[in-house]
Amino acid sequence: MGLGDKLRKARDYVRKRWGPDSYFQYKRKREDQRKDVEQGRERARDHAEQERGEEKLGREHKERYAADRESDIAEKRTEKAEEIEPDP
Repeated sequence: MGLGDKLRKARDYVRKRWGPDSYFQYKRKREDQRKDVEQGRERARDHAEQERGEEKLGREHKERYAADRESDIAEKRTEKAEEIEPDP
């Protein structure tokens, strides 16, 4: 057996093991697909969590500033009432 035969066998082995139709290529593609799906789920989960956090902050913001506006309006009403009523 010459060097050419050994190289041919090695080439055939590599083609069989790592060629486009090999099990290893199939396995690698499946693993990549699983990783992509898992990363997509994780991104969706993170996005949903972020949305919930923003909604919560928005509600808190509205409640806080609604209370501030009401207190400002009450202060202005008392100031106007004091201006209308002269002090004796």
